[in-house]
Amino acid sequence: MILWIFFLAFGCLFGISFAKERRLFRNAVYFAFSLLFLLEAISYSARESALGLFILLFLFVLLPLSIFLVSFVFIAAGITSIRKEGFSAAHILSIAFGIGVWGFFLAAWFMFTGHIPTVIREILVLIVMAAIYILFTFAALFLYSLFYQIVPKNRSCDFVIVHGAGLLEGRRVSPLLARRLEKGIQIYKLSGKKAKIIVSGGQGKDETISEAQAMKDYLLSHAIPTESIILENQSKTTMENLRFSKKIMDGLMKSYRCIFVTNDYHVFRAGTYARKIGLKADGIGCKTAFYYWPNAFIREYIAIMIRHKAAPILLVTLWAVGVIIWNLVF
Repeated sequence: MILWIFFLAFGCLFGISFAKERRLFRNAVYFAFSLLFLLEAISYSARESALGLFILLFLFVLLPLSIFLVSFVFIAAGITSIRKEGFSAAHILSIAFGIGVWGFFLAAWFMFTGHIPTVIREILVLIVMAAIYILFTFAALFLYSLFYQIVPKNRSCDFVIVHGAGLLEGRRVSPLLARRLEKGIQIYKLSGKKAKIIVSGGQGKDETISEAQAMKDYLLSHAIPTESIILENQSKTTMENLRFSKKIMDGLMKSYRCIFVTNDYHVFRAGTYARKIGLKADGIGCKTAFYYWPNAFIREYIAIMIRHKAAPILLVTLWAVGVIIWNLVF
């Protein structure tokens, strides 16, 4: 009974929070907890049936095994990224994540089975706690990001903001950026060709023209009239893409609907930025090459979690209190 109560509680929290504002990280946490307690409630209620046994098998065997296998996928994706795009800190994130998963399993194994000094055991406890927190929040963000993207959105709008990305040879639209522009063109056509497309992106140090100008040239070559294109060529970050585009739209209309276009892995975080600056906008994502996705999503995860420091601080505090009490009592 208690499991069903937890499921209903987190389900209600998710429903209320989602209805009020979709672009909140806590929605991901509520969503993940509601799914977890639903599976556990069904498993307990049907514990003598095949369904209950299957859910138990999934939770305690298949899920840990899947996490272990996914680590190999992330490592392979990191190696592919390095081979295709060269070595960089950004391209080794998925490799580090995969190795970190192995470290989690090893730490848990030694913590429960090894005869080790108390100090080492206490450190392993902290490592396992941190790993569980990271894996849970990472999975929660992944699941909610997928959910956030498939929720139906009204694509009738006044403006389509297409976020920029690095140019090839400092002047040509990359395949990644081209996919964003193609998605922007689709939304433009769905608006009856009445929406304005805001191409947003400044000029990097290694670029001969601004990203916005390269994007405009691409749109013109795809039969989008110049009067339907607005340049925002000063922004350097996602936040600036949205803030500077908002300033342009506010100057043209008092009330408007807009949609921003970026890659699928980036939609939710961009949505949180839009919320922060008071921009009512829906996000639409375009597909990302599979090898590129793990590194990109890890960067999204890190950027979001940096803004939610309270939970890690609480975990470390609880660990420290537990260590102190343990040493005093035992």
